Amino acid sequence: MQAYAAPTGQQQSAQPKKYDGKNGQLLYDSAHGGHYGASAAIAAAGQAPPPETFTGHWANVSQGLTGNYRDVLNTYWQNQVTKLETEDHDYKIHQLPLARIKKVMKADPEVKMISAEAPILFAKGCDIFITELTMRAWIHAEENKRRTLQRSDIASALAKSDMFDFLIDIVPREDATPQHKRRPEFAGAQGTYAMPGSADGAAGQGEQAQQPMQQEIYQQQSGMYPPPQQPHLFDPSMYGQPNAYSMDHQQEMQSMPQQNFGGQ
Repeated sequence: MQAYAAPTGQQQSAQPKKYDGKNGQLLYDSAHGGHYGASAAIAAAGQAPPPETFTGHWANVSQGLTGNYRDVLNTYWQNQVTKLETEDHDYKIHQLPLARIKKVMKADPEVKMISAEAPILFAKGCDIFITELTMRAWIHAEENKRRTLQRSDIASALAKSDMFDFLIDIVPREDATPQHKRRPEFAGAQGTYAMPGSADGAAGQGEQAQQPMQQEIYQQQSGMYPPPQQPHLFDPSMYGQPNAYSMDHQQEMQSMPQQNFGGQ
């Protein structure tokens, strides 16, 4: 892993921030609020690393973010870098299963053999990648006053950093806009189409005759959901004569000669 730039005005030998609860530094405790909660608490206390800490190849750490959100991401990365460079690691404990990672690596026909260290590095890399992307998506959810992470939050997080461009085919940029705002009626065509069965008033045969045309207009709208299935499977005109079959059946029964079963 490449070394990151030292803060401007400090010596290159200056020790990076280590959030271990010692020497006046806060403790990075992911047990309360996860990585985002731990990073946000340290940033709110004014102990985030200086913005100029991550430059050069590290400039994408907080790319697309400003203010407090930039400090949150910088704090997370500062803690990750410090732990990787200074702490001893138990390589038997992983956040992601190594067997699954090996299976993905072996999907490449050029890969013949995999060393024992490679899946460990991949597991840690995937852990950091998932955590950072989740934190970036959560920032977007907070900006929109929501507590539920949505697909649009992930798409917006991807759009703010160039290093996520390789995911453009999986989560297109248009997904950054909520789906209901991408529908045609929100683009100025409000009230120009009718949902099948949505017209109020007395239901009659004239209203039923308009339903096929309404369905065609509804289905031709780009980006719309398919219309709901009709509740009936037969000719709608039959529903205007609910007793048609029963009346004919009664007339046939009345025209038949009566038989005497009493033996008289």
